[in-house]
Amino acid sequence: MAYLHAELNNFLREDPVMRTMHLKLLGSLAGPVQAPLSTKDKLDAAMDLLRLLKEAGITTGAFDADDLFHLEVDEIRVATAALFNLLKPMVGERATARRPKPFSLLKPLEDEQPPT
Repeated sequence: MAYLHAELNNFLREDPVMRTMHLKLLGSLAGPVQAPLSTKDKLDAAMDLLRLLKEAGITTGAFDADDLFHLEVDEIRVATAALFNLLKPMVGERATARRPKPFSLLKPLEDEQPPT
C-alpha cells in the first residue's frame, strides 16, 4: 500500500495536468471512485477530472482554468484515466453513473408535432 501511495504522490507531482491544478493530498484518501467517462469534449473531460479528484478527497489549489483548457482534451483524458487506475486499488471503484445524452432531453412532447 505504501508503494501505491508513493506512486500516487509522484504522479500528482510530475504529470503536467496534475501540476497545472496544484493538487494537495490532505489527510487520507476517500472513495470509492467512479471510472472516467469517455468524451471528446474538453469541458466534460475537465469536469470528469474534477469529479474524480473530489471523490478521492484530493484538493485542488488555486489554478487558472485557462491553463487547464490550453491542454489537449486527450492529455486531460489520459491523466484522468491514469489517476483513476492509481486510485482504484487504494479506495475501490463504484459503478459508473449514466449521463443522459444532451439531445435526448430535447424530444418534442407527445402532443407536439415536429416542424415540417
